[in-house]
Amino acid sequence: MTRKIIPDIIDEQKIASLPGDCSIREAGRYMVEQGVGSVLVIEDGKLKGIFTERDALRIFVATRRNPDQTNMADVMTGNLQTISPDASPEEALKRMTEGKFRHMPVVDDAGKILGVISQRDLLVAFE
Repeated sequence: MTRKIIPDIIDEQKIASLPGDCSIREAGRYMVEQGVGSVLVIEDGKLKGIFTERDALRIFVATRRNPDQTNMADVMTGNLQTISPDASPEEALKRMTEGKFRHMPVVDDAGKILGVISQRDLLVAFE
């Protein structure tokens, strides 16, 4: 079996993204429709943050914020870690484990967003 690398894992992935002024409810619906666990917040072609299933759970359960009146930009994870497509899957998994997050954008040296790698993607790649 050939060892998978990050570009193999995200190959043909459609980037799930929405603007930061999108409501949490809209983001949740979009993630369900797309079958993804995270959505990137991209504005003017730049990665501003990520909103995940865990964020939604934290917001709905812990804070009782109104999902129709709360924008992703208000609750997303900003200043997030990204990974190069040249990094190893092991490095990606290590960084996610240490940082206690499950999704990480894959960004090339020019700043182009190539996809999002998840812990689940990596565990499947290691099988």
